[in-house]
Amino acid sequence: MALLVFGSPEVRRAYVGAMRLVATANGSRPFEGDRAELVKKFAGLVGCAGCHGFSHSLDFSSLLGADEPWPDGETALATIRAALTTEKDRLEAVHAGLLVAMFSPEPDPVAVQTARWIANALDCDEQLAANLEQIANQNAAAAKADVFRRFLSERIAVERGVIDAHMERHDLASITRPEMIERYHQLMAEAPAGSLGAEMRAFYNDAHFDVPGTPGSPLPVEFLGSHDVHHVLSGYNTTPQGEVYTAVFNAANASAGIGWLAVVLLQWHQGIKLGVFEAVHSHLDPEMMASAAARGAQTKIDIYSAQWDWLSLLAQPLDEVRAAIGIPPGGQVATGESWGL
Repeated sequence: MALLVFGSPEVRRAYVGAMRLVATANGSRPFEGDRAELVKKFAGLVGCAGCHGFSHSLDFSSLLGADEPWPDGETALATIRAALTTEKDRLEAVHAGLLVAMFSPEPDPVAVQTARWIANALDCDEQLAANLEQIANQNAAAAKADVFRRFLSERIAVERGVIDAHMERHDLASITRPEMIERYHQLMAEAPAGSLGAEMRAFYNDAHFDVPGTPGSPLPVEFLGSHDVHHVLSGYNTTPQGEVYTAVFNAANASAGIGWLAVVLLQWHQGIKLGVFEAVHSHLDPEMMASAAARGAQTKIDIYSAQWDWLSLLAQPLDEVRAAIGIPPGGQVATGESWGL
């Protein structure tokens, strides 16, 4: 996982504390509004009774009230750092802080700066936070390009130099070999009724999307095809909100990080254009965000990994694929409903 910390009560408390620090910008503003609700939902997620090995719910009330739980920021950081003893837990706490910072409907440089401050204090890689701070402050083109290229390189396991060269030529789709496109389209066409591939055909028809690999497609099949499979398996639609919930699902399911979630929150929530799609603003529901994270965390296979063989599943029954992967019920689109907006 890259978005949820589980472990001892102390570890989970530190995780919630890091989220609160960002929500209040290190105590400089009240703990209220959608950011506070998001923190509360995630606190419930990591502390619920019976969910993660505890017989009773963990009490985070001192971190979730109106009063500041620490006398100052340095005390808060020292407390958080003492509890987060592994690099993985520290990095996930940083990712959670960045999620809170990007949950604001408009760029919030103070919140992102707080998340970067936490990353430095926890000795974590701060590059993503640094780029997001630049974007929030200046809408910096170089930082936006770096976030997008880093995510795409990570996502499809292609070297940055290759990504850079294709972006310079404005032909990212040509990263995909013709033989893979041919195989993908054949598997889609031959997928039997009730299969994942058949539901993918319905997805493209209902959403009025071209099948990835079609001339004019903006991104490689390795990314766009598997991303659309994520939509179908997790049950989130293609509205801006559905894009974010799918990305939250991925971020809680994946071991790779939150690069795609950062791109999506900037692009489809804060209205900052990254990559190849038009930017829009959207309103997000904190409960849906937490639900998407919970469902991703419970999914048994890292479907975000570039090594996951999603093509081999297209001919298999959709319900069997979901069961084998361990995806819990939920999402926005029930079986048999339209994927249209």
